[in-house]
Amino acid sequence: MRRLRTAPRAPLAVAGILATPLFFVALMAMSLAVEKPTVHHIVKHGKSLTTFGDPSGTTEAEIWLLALVPVVALVVVGTGAMYLGRRGVILTSLTSIALTVGLLVPLDGWVHDHTARYPVGVDLIPPSAGSEDIYLRGEWEGTARHTAQQLGIATIAIAAAALAILALLEVRRRRGIVPPPPPPPPELATGGVPTSTGF
Repeated sequence: MRRLRTAPRAPLAVAGILATPLFFVALMAMSLAVEKPTVHHIVKHGKSLTTFGDPSGTTEAEIWLLALVPVVALVVVGTGAMYLGRRGVILTSLTSIALTVGLLVPLDGWVHDHTARYPVGVDLIPPSAGSEDIYLRGEWEGTARHTAQQLGIATIAIAAAALAILALLEVRRRRGIVPPPPPPPPELATGGVPTSTGF
C-alpha cells in the first residue's frame, strides 16, 4: 500500500479520463441489451389485448449497474497499473480499448433484440395514434447504436492519444537533451618565482 502511494499516478489519471466516455458507451449498449417494457395482458370484450408500459425500476437499475461494470474494471486496472510506473498507461489504454470493442461488437444483435421488445417504438405509442407518435419502430435503436459507436470511437481515440503521448515522452527521455560540452579547464599559471628587479 505504501508503494502504491508513491507510485506514478499517470495510469490512474488516464483511467479516470477514459472512464467518462466508456461509461456512456456502456450505458447506451446496456440500454439496448437489457431494457424492456412492462407487458400487460388485458381481456376486453372477449379479446386478449397486450399493452406495453415503461420499463420497471428494477430494469432501469440493472442498466445503470451493468454500465458501471466496465468503468469499475478500468479504474481497478488503472490502480494496479500504477505499480508499473508510467508504462502502466499502456495497460490502462489497451484495457479501455478492449472494453470499448467488447461493448461495440454485439451492438447489432442488441439493436435487433431491443426492436423486437418494442414493437410500437420506445415511446410505446402505436403509429395509428397519428402526430403523438414520436419514434417509429427501430428508430430510437438506430440512434442509440450510432451514438454508442461515436462515443466508442472517441474512447479509442483518447486511448490512442495517451499511448502516442507516452511514446513521445519515452523517445524524448531516451534521446535526452545533450548538455553543452564543459568549458576547458583554466590555463595553469607557471610555477616559477617572480624575479626581483633589484632596487
